[in-house]
Amino acid sequence: MMNYIETVNKYAQTVVEVGLNIQKGQTLVINSDIDAIDFVRAVTKAAYARGAHNVIQKLTDGPSTQMKFEHAPVEVFEEIKQYKIDEINDFVAQKVAHLRIYSQTPELLKDANANKIAALAKANGEMNKDFARAVGRYDFSWCIVAFPNDKWGELVFPELKGEDAKLKLLDAMIKAVRVDKEDPVQAWKEHNDNLNARAHKLNELNFDKLHYYSERTDVEIGMTEGHRWLGASTTNADGVEIQVNMPTEEVFTSPDFRRVNGVIGNTRPLAYQGAIVDDFKLTFKDGVVTDFEAVRGYDVLKNLLDNDEGARRLGEIALVPDDSPISNSGILYYNTLYDENASCHVALGRAFPNAIENGKDLSKDELFGKGLNHSLVHVDFMMGSNDLNIDGIQKDGTVVPVFRDGNWVI
Repeated sequence: MMNYIETVNKYAQTVVEVGLNIQKGQTLVINSDIDAIDFVRAVTKAAYARGAHNVIQKLTDGPSTQMKFEHAPVEVFEEIKQYKIDEINDFVAQKVAHLRIYSQTPELLKDANANKIAALAKANGEMNKDFARAVGRYDFSWCIVAFPNDKWGELVFPELKGEDAKLKLLDAMIKAVRVDKEDPVQAWKEHNDNLNARAHKLNELNFDKLHYYSERTDVEIGMTEGHRWLGASTTNADGVEIQVNMPTEEVFTSPDFRRVNGVIGNTRPLAYQGAIVDDFKLTFKDGVVTDFEAVRGYDVLKNLLDNDEGARRLGEIALVPDDSPISNSGILYYNTLYDENASCHVALGRAFPNAIENGKDLSKDELFGKGLNHSLVHVDFMMGSNDLNIDGIQKDGTVVPVFRDGNWVI
């Protein structure tokens, strides 16, 4: 890896230019833990250099968060503050760019009360519901990235400690987001072209449903009329190209939540609200989770599913080949942003309005009537593997192999 300062600066420059595509006069909000302060400062500097009007840093502290969960009563986590809603909605109205930096260990809240975790998730979902809809419509620029801390590095590389673990994880992340390339901007352009070509092919095939089957999964997932598969990059409401996830290896869409039947089993741990859920299966009937099991994190999974009615329905399906950079690295990040790009995955909860023709122009009720789920949550989990097969089934019954043994065959 190049030296630390050069690495951080090059990463920040790539995020500002490719991920957010900051425009002159634009305001940026950065949400991060203080453990990523070096990266936060580098992003701030790069954004101002590109012409940002203002950069607002919203920082949290992991140990302080742990103290809050240990000592504060559950009522604190249930609070919905109007001033927070007003600020968020003002950001939406002003089309403020948003950067989310995952930077805490995925096990930060492993010992926390599951009811407090659920209460906070529900309150945040309620406070952010208008923001979440705007995110799904790409009303403004947004991007999600990660930057490691010591504890996260030690979780991923238990043979290492402290700074050594952090730097090894940073090195892996830098490769995954193509910042190790001589020209990361050009590397991302080529990558986007490849993923968008996959999405175009799937749109041409216009499947009525997909059948997934492997050792842990056997499920049929119906598609909406007029569904659209999407690639890596997209354009916001002002026509500015952005990269919302860095890294990304997926093509994705939102299914018809009413037409999901069968069993889906996870293949990588789900890190949710500072806790780990693993070795779980969900049983769907007519689009709703009717039964579930989990060896690890059962209460966390139960609270997720009980968040609201839509949390038991699917809002996204995404195709990622087993033969992909993150999968081939053999690294388990315990973080959905990274692990979902090593595996096919689905998401419980909120669908994407732009995953259907003219979806941005439809109301929430109109989208729901076409089979696009709505919920306060959107939680991805990984279910792909090297034995996963996927068949695309067209309306006339024609079966087209899409994946065999975890990889593309179209």
